Amino acid sequence: MKKCDVIIPVYKSPEWVKMCVYAIFKTTDMKYLNKVILIDDCDDEITDNLLNNLKNKYGNKIVLLKNKKNLGFVKSTNRGLKESTADYALLLNTDCILSKNAIEKLIHHCENDEKIGLICPVASNAANITLEMFRGFNYSQMNSLLEKKFKGMCFDACTVVGNCLLITRECLDKVGYLDEAFGMGYGEETDYQFKAMKKGFKAKVAIDTYVFHKSEASFGTSKEKQERLSKNRELFFSRWEEDYNNEYNKYLKNDPIKYINDNLTEEDKNIKLDNAIYLNGIVQNAGGVHVVVDIVNYLSINNENINIIYDIMGNYKEIMLFNPVHSGSLRGAKIKQIISTIYQTTFTAHKIAKSKRSKLLYFVQGYEGYFENGAVYGIVETSYKLANSIFTISTYLKDNLKHVFDKESTLIANGVNKDLIFKERKSSNKIKTVTFVFRNNVMKGDWILYDVMRKIDNEYKNLNINVIYSNEYAEFPQIYNNKLNKYLGPLNRNEVYKLLQNSDVYFDASLSEGFGLTPLEAMCAGCVPIVSNSLGVNEYIENNKNGILIDQVNDSEKYMDAFRHLNDDNELFMKCRKNAQLTANNFDFDDVVPKYINYFDVIAKRENNQYELNEWDKVIYNAMNRTREVEIPKKRKIYYIAKFVPKPIKKFLKKIITFLYFCFEH
Repeated sequence: MKKCDVIIPVYKSPEWVKMCVYAIFKTTDMKYLNKVILIDDCDDEITDNLLNNLKNKYGNKIVLLKNKKNLGFVKSTNRGLKESTADYALLLNTDCILSKNAIEKLIHHCENDEKIGLICPVASNAANITLEMFRGFNYSQMNSLLEKKFKGMCFDACTVVGNCLLITRECLDKVGYLDEAFGMGYGEETDYQFKAMKKGFKAKVAIDTYVFHKSEASFGTSKEKQERLSKNRELFFSRWEEDYNNEYNKYLKNDPIKYINDNLTEEDKNIKLDNAIYLNGIVQNAGGVHVVVDIVNYLSINNENINIIYDIMGNYKEIMLFNPVHSGSLRGAKIKQIISTIYQTTFTAHKIAKSKRSKLLYFVQGYEGYFENGAVYGIVETSYKLANSIFTISTYLKDNLKHVFDKESTLIANGVNKDLIFKERKSSNKIKTVTFVFRNNVMKGDWILYDVMRKIDNEYKNLNINVIYSNEYAEFPQIYNNKLNKYLGPLNRNEVYKLLQNSDVYFDASLSEGFGLTPLEAMCAGCVPIVSNSLGVNEYIENNKNGILIDQVNDSEKYMDAFRHLNDDNELFMKCRKNAQLTANNFDFDDVVPKYINYFDVIAKRENNQYELNEWDKVIYNAMNRTREVEIPKKRKIYYIAKFVPKPIKKFLKKIITFLYFCFEH
């Protein structure tokens, strides 16, 4: 059996590196995989830490090479190629995510035509072989569609794309390595292609294989890119202009992307999902949204037909391996199971589920009866009755759903991205840095943490106090004896992880947590949590063993007592730090993913039983699903502007105002 080495030059973008490597091991039959060669190009601390964690997780399948200085993309790639011994070498960018059997399919193309020296797949972002994901498709569904429609087909490449490029051993032996004259990168793979073609090799595009590619995750600013492009383009055309023009003219007559689009029908592009998670909005600063997006990303890598239905798209900064679908664009969509994520979404999700004859599942991430000081308690109770099945993230939530609302649920405990967060701590037993997160919500206990900050500054000197906050108008206590580092959110998760990895103690005074993911992430980073005994944290914190639990949750002096105890007792501090990381190891998100897959499969096989609503439930249901006409006061300026707007546009604007009014009211 011929095998393949995967060569990945790494510079920054640790979250992409993590997902890239995860996808290799989830989508590839191990009989085709020889080694994954990671070249650390003198990277930052968080990425360097990640690479060590990946090496520990995947063992001898990972070869980790570390450059002593930054060599750039081309030289790092060549270093990986020199390390490669397999029959094939796959050059893979960190922001390129493989789909099921991608390596296997590329190898089969080469075996079917021995003249092929280089071959690449179609991708979501890949210059002249770009095929964007269709609405409501994730990248694995795109791969399945192309495989079904175009199995075994490949086209001549005008220019191969190096984000995912398979090269045969024979081609490497005869052509050599990439030309290092191309410096940091861009154009080197096309230069290599034309050298290979001069020696009789074919360069192909496999149209039965699709991968996700973001592009530019680690290539610097747009200005840097343009300067590099211009320089490398000039170098390339000084060598290959005539050959390139000949190939380009052939390409125009035999364009693989045009062929794909011409041979796909509207039926092929119809949305067909096994599971769709409904969100009000995809926004950066909502923890529950991040969990949902992670679930969809990782299930997509595992070849599951899953996506997100949304109402509002915010400025979301994290990875999305799917093209979500707006709730107003579901006509013709076939969806087997719809998942709501909070009580407000359940009523709309139920309407969608009824219209699609789908099952409704409910993902409970918090004890929602406590939300808004209990003012929505009855609405929450009715929302639980609408679901065919409920799954939740902690024993606390599972027990309360049963004992308070008489609702059975399935427990799938939250997980942390261990590979990104875990950091081996040095032996120092002194507390130097403490971190607070302020969430501008009375239930999260910000007012308690202000007191704790003030008291720490009164009693201690020369500490670093990190503050992550979401309210730009917040007035923090004046700090005189220590250094205050303020970080206005929303931060991306890597920024949060980096702060936790360099902190010793994490404070959280939340009065209600369904699970409490951030304290667990702090533990994984080697940061000892001092947190309120707020329900869900009992899932993983044992008092005075791997953290400190505060029973008198609204007494700031109790948090200070715990801090003094940790600071004075080095043995306790080091024991808690060590045990915190051991505990977090049991909550690796990679291990959680199969539980979601299994749960969705089990529920899909059950009968679609509906709970009978009583009269009061029906009143709440109708109230939550009503729409109101909003009267625009004629004396307002908006009226005078609106009266000059054409009627169709005015009607559309009125619908938007109605929708926003409804959202804010509820």
